[in-house]
Amino acid sequence: MDPASDQPLNSLDVAPQRKPRTPLQTFKKVGIPIIAALLGLAAIVVVAILIKVILDKYYFLCWQPLHFIPREQLCDGQQDCASGEDEQLCVKKFPDGPPVAVRLSRDRSTLQVLHPATQTWASACFDNFTEALAKTACGQMGYDSKPTFRAVRIGPDQDLDVVKITENDQELRVQNSSGPCLSGSLVSLHCLACGESLKAPRVVGGEKASVDSWPWQVSIQYNKQHICGGSILDPHWILTAAHCFWKHLDVPNWKVRAGSDKLGNFPSLPVAKIFITEPNSTSPKEKDIALVKLQLPLTFSGTVRPICLPFSDEELTPGTPVWVIGWGFTEPNGGKMSDHLLQASVQVINRTRCNAEDAYQGEVTEKMLCAGLLEGGVDTCQGDSGISL
Repeated sequence: MDPASDQPLNSLDVAPQRKPRTPLQTFKKVGIPIIAALLGLAAIVVVAILIKVILDKYYFLCWQPLHFIPREQLCDGQQDCASGEDEQLCVKKFPDGPPVAVRLSRDRSTLQVLHPATQTWASACFDNFTEALAKTACGQMGYDSKPTFRAVRIGPDQDLDVVKITENDQELRVQNSSGPCLSGSLVSLHCLACGESLKAPRVVGGEKASVDSWPWQVSIQYNKQHICGGSILDPHWILTAAHCFWKHLDVPNWKVRAGSDKLGNFPSLPVAKIFITEPNSTSPKEKDIALVKLQLPLTFSGTVRPICLPFSDEELTPGTPVWVIGWGFTEPNGGKMSDHLLQASVQVINRTRCNAEDAYQGEVTEKMLCAGLLEGGVDTCQGDSGISL
């Protein structure tokens, strides 16, 4: 009989049993490809980020049609993108003001208007003055809050004309031939509670300050780097210096940090708009004013509060003690910028003395104020521009 016939006809072939994989073999077969894929993906992400950083630094992306332009063409006053987006989010010059300009006088905070016909300032009569008129007047001065007002008697030394005012399209108007001021009173107007701090500053020179003493002080930063100081006017607006923005006209890279006396990792607020004054070629430091509008309003607290603007006829006599604060350089030739808010007490200096040959040599005009210490030792420096006084 054939030996092969000894095998059953219906027998099944049984495969040899495989040995189980060791953890090392499993890692080599599954783990290494996964790690390689993740490393490759990470490398792609890193390269993409580097490309974006380089492109953002040197180029601006136009969307319609999709193409890049050099950043030198951004905010240069000419539309290089078809839809003009390269000129939309830029620092802008101040727009024309309303037909009737308004201001507050040091005399009991009385409201004054610039008469459009005579181009002279006049005091506002209290006759028929309403809360709506008060809100409009404060709005024209940049305040968006509920104002308070009252009647104050016309004094014997009143040297301005007294006019009645009305409102049209949310702008103040001077009534023509309005007759005498029957109430015999002027409008005393307060737009916002301001200039209040929780802590009085100590009299020190160039030493650390507390944000509790200066809750209106903010840091204005470009690409997370402190450039200038600024002062809170109301929840949406910051007052600072125009020259802070001359080198960087693109608004999206500007941020404002409030409520802290340190320049560390504290939340900052994005900027919506920046308005600057036109530089004066003969005296570039005159009217060096800028307004920064925030995208989101500030929440007022013990460390975030508005500053008071000076009255239009405010006069500071020489020798008046004043404060300067900021994060600027602590050495006259640069060095290191302070990472903590500093404060110093200085004095108003006579303009003639300030313009002497050993000082500013005639640079201080009648529209400027001079303050410091004649003996030196305490002063502001680069990075302190835009600070409050």
